[in-house]
Amino acid sequence: MKNNENFTLENFGNGISIYQCNELYKFTTDAILLAKFCNIKHTDNVLELCAGSGVISFYAYSLSNFNHLYFNEIQPEMCKIIEENIRYNNLKRKSKIFNCNLKNLALADFKKPVDVIICNPPYLKVNDKSLINEKREIALSRHEIEATLEDIIKKSSELIKDKGRLYMVHLAARSAELIALCHNYKLEVKKMKFIFTNDKEAYLVLIEAVKNANPGVRVLKEKN
Repeated sequence: MKNNENFTLENFGNGISIYQCNELYKFTTDAILLAKFCNIKHTDNVLELCAGSGVISFYAYSLSNFNHLYFNEIQPEMCKIIEENIRYNNLKRKSKIFNCNLKNLALADFKKPVDVIICNPPYLKVNDKSLINEKREIALSRHEIEATLEDIIKKSSELIKDKGRLYMVHLAARSAELIALCHNYKLEVKKMKFIFTNDKEAYLVLIEAVKNANPGVRVLKEKN
């Protein structure tokens, strides 16, 4: 990809860089905020759902060299970029890609339940008033065309170990739905951080949910 003008190389530090395609959906600050929010240990096996180019996993890995990286992405074109990013960062022995609808993942695909799941999902429901982009790769990243929020949380609960952690970023406006769905699937939201674009209203929420944990949530704020 070195001589391909359609790709740019982003350096995350600590020896980790990733390619992203300028013509496909590019990552935003949402992904970086989520990666920094995650508490991932060196021994953890981490699965990223709706992975795109794998930016969250690679950035999180640059902060904490964890044990294994699993990527799930439905779009073959994005999986090729993940594969290139794995090769570029010499992580082939520690990585595996699942090119499928996340609803088709099963515990048998993994050696054991994963420790951590991270996800920056599509934010918008298909029946929202917002128009669905004509480019399918962009539409899939914005709207719940192939998997709903409930699908993601249900599958996370199936794949994650007892006391394992789910990290997700979503619209602050869907916080109540997010908390309720997590609770329904035995994932208790234990930590939340709201992201503000102005002084009046939060735009995004970051959550940490723990499987089979006791109720009780900490709400964090950015330092001034």
